[in-house]
Amino acid sequence: MSAGYDERLEPEECRRLLSSRSVARVAFQSESGDVLVLPVTYTMEEPNVLVFRTSLNGVLSHLADGGRVSIQVDDVSEDLRNGWSVLAHGHGARYEGEVSLESWVVGHDQLLIGITLDRLSGRAVSAG
Repeated sequence: MSAGYDERLEPEECRRLLSSRSVARVAFQSESGDVLVLPVTYTMEEPNVLVFRTSLNGVLSHLADGGRVSIQVDDVSEDLRNGWSVLAHGHGARYEGEVSLESWVVGHDQLLIGITLDRLSGRAVSAG
């Protein structure tokens, strides 16, 4: 049996991994004060800007006003007992650029939110 590992990922590797996926979990404080964690489809439009679509009146729409947000993206193989996880933090704003991105939820394509990432961390792990 080989030895496992638990490695910290550098920000550049975190950016590369974020760019390699299209589904993330967005964590934020709702207007009622609850912490919500919701899945979104996304694209990386710039090295530090993650963009997703939502509805104009949905719970994610208030992030267009500059709300703080955390993003988690990961890839895990339960069979191989290894994987990686990236956690990014930033703030939201209305995104005005053009993106090629389809929302998985009908009607959640009216508003583009861009999350400017200001902190990245990640880990790669293997049980061996």
